[in-house]
Amino acid sequence: MGRPGLEFEVALDSGSVVPVCAPADFPGYLLQESPGSRRGQEFLTGDGGTIANLGQMRLNLADNTVGSDVQSIFQIAAVTRPLMSVGKICDEGHSVTFDSVMAVVRAADGSELCKFVRNSSGLYVAKLKLRNPAGFGGQE
Repeated sequence: MGRPGLEFEVALDSGSVVPVCAPADFPGYLLQESPGSRRGQEFLTGDGGTIANLGQMRLNLADNTVGSDVQSIFQIAAVTRPLMSVGKICDEGHSVTFDSVMAVVRAADGSELCKFVRNSSGLYVAKLKLRNPAGFGGQE
């Protein structure tokens, strides 16, 4: 089981088509086969290379800055940092607004789901808490 409240940093990425993280980013969660991993799918990297899709994890996350819980399916690949996909967030019916210091993800009803703060290198990042897999009714 994952440790309750394990903090990790995730970057908001407009170029990523799905949320993605490395296998070791989320201890205690089960790696599950995904449609992409079954097909032998690879992700294209920024430098033109490829990395294999190893499967997926359904993660239970919390943003304590807005007091919300978020469940998301991350694809698993050998990336250097966890990435949240702007496109996927919008496809799920949410909106993302950006300004020079922050990006805010809102549900369709306007409530805030999470915030990403722009760091000194220009990335919008959020420090989220990884909840125990059992905290949302367990793994599927």
